[in-house]
Amino acid sequence: MASVVGLAFPVLPGNEGRARNFAADVKNKKKDFEKSSKRLKIKRHAWFLQQLPQSSTLIVFFEADDVQKSLADFSQSKDPFDVWLKDGTKAITGMDFNIPRQDPYPEVLFSDGF
Repeated sequence: MASVVGLAFPVLPGNEGRARNFAADVKNKKKDFEKSSKRLKIKRHAWFLQQLPQSSTLIVFFEADDVQKSLADFSQSKDPFDVWLKDGTKAITGMDFNIPRQDPYPEVLFSDGF
């Protein structure tokens, strides 16, 4: 049975355009993205940019057989595409995705069809 997670990351001030451009770059590297997803056993992705009056947030949704393992494998990955992806997201959010998550994963309150 697959698991899903939605994660929210703060966007550094003024980096909303950079987030949009980075997402476009990821789309342009679709084959590399799909290879990475397959290797990490991630089945589906969705990225959202939520703009609020005082800040913006990058919201990432994905589904995998084992979300925690997929994220741990991603944080340890030295694959050139994964490194590029981690560097790009760090530039936008300030978060270092090379460091495995220490905080708890979000609690799923409701899910319909996932």
